[in-house]
Amino acid sequence: MATETTARIPYEILGTLTDTPQLTVCAARKSDSDELLLLNRIPHDQDTRDLFRDLYFYSAHRPERSEFVELYSADRDFYAVFKYHQAPSLASLYGSCPGPTARRLSILIDALFRVYNDTLRMPLPVVCSALQPDNILIDDDGNIRIFYQLQAEFLTDSQCSLWNEAASLVQFMLARELFGRHHQALQDICKKCRAGLYPSLPALINDLEKAAQTLEQAEWLYRIKSFVLRKKARILQMSWLSLVAMASFLVIYLVTELTRTDELPAAAISDIGNITYVAAQDEEDSNLQLTDPSQPQTSGSEPAFSSLPLPTSELSSEDYIVQSGDTLESICLAKYGAEAYAAAVASFNGLAEDAVLDAGSILLLPLRDQLAAYIT
Repeated sequence: MATETTARIPYEILGTLTDTPQLTVCAARKSDSDELLLLNRIPHDQDTRDLFRDLYFYSAHRPERSEFVELYSADRDFYAVFKYHQAPSLASLYGSCPGPTARRLSILIDALFRVYNDTLRMPLPVVCSALQPDNILIDDDGNIRIFYQLQAEFLTDSQCSLWNEAASLVQFMLARELFGRHHQALQDICKKCRAGLYPSLPALINDLEKAAQTLEQAEWLYRIKSFVLRKKARILQMSWLSLVAMASFLVIYLVTELTRTDELPAAAISDIGNITYVAAQDEEDSNLQLTDPSQPQTSGSEPAFSSLPLPTSELSSEDYIVQSGDTLESICLAKYGAEAYAAAVASFNGLAEDAVLDAGSILLLPLRDQLAAYIT
């Protein structure tokens, strides 16, 4: 990439990816660092005022693991600076929907989770840009990364829809299944997503995970159906051959049975109807104990169903997948805006207040107004 130096900003421009009047995207780095950065240059004007305000607020409260580096303003432009990642995109790998459905569905779930987790509290234009197949990268180990190249159509259009872009990503990854006849559950999820009927991305992810489990259980049925459709002519030919073979064996069996002349030995009449009695054990030595069903039982053991869990209260909650380094306080700060809810969330999940969360575990996050019953 050609190297370009500009005096107005403290970055060394390494190459330009997009150059339009509304947006310029460049690869760059600082003079004192080798880390690659992605610069989104956006002009200051009436249409981008809200985006600048939201980015400024996010930059002041961004999480420690955020991919957002800084917001820099120079002259009539401002720069949204993110970390730069290099890997093949979903658009280049899955444009023709290759591979089994379960594999693509798993990648879609991971991509949606990565977008939700990494863009939490970011402005909507950034989230919609992150949902584009060109901006979702996947390396050789299957790790998902976001390439924060903003899209010009989302900067000035206040009507950009999170659910339209999420549904477009679902349709891109599952196009073959959404236009088929054997995946009604996936089709319903896509329609529900495009209609905006999901409260949040985790709810969409949860439905996709349920569909993946159902698909895994029925995968062998789809394989049999596809095999039958592909080998229909061959199977019909083999069926006719099988019928001919079975008919031949039946004729041979009938001819053999009808031409048999040997007689079977008859059983002795004296042995017919003989009954052998087995002496029963003495009642005093028997270990068999009979109980009277009309009398109450005096056993101290509880019935087997007493160990079943009691029904829980009707609470609405969201599933949160714990990341490495998460604590109850940091999760509550991100979800509810205050660390004081940590004790209530711990009580809701049956955990101690100082519990150490394992990465990859599921934490239930109830609504804020429903936490009062669990505050200890």
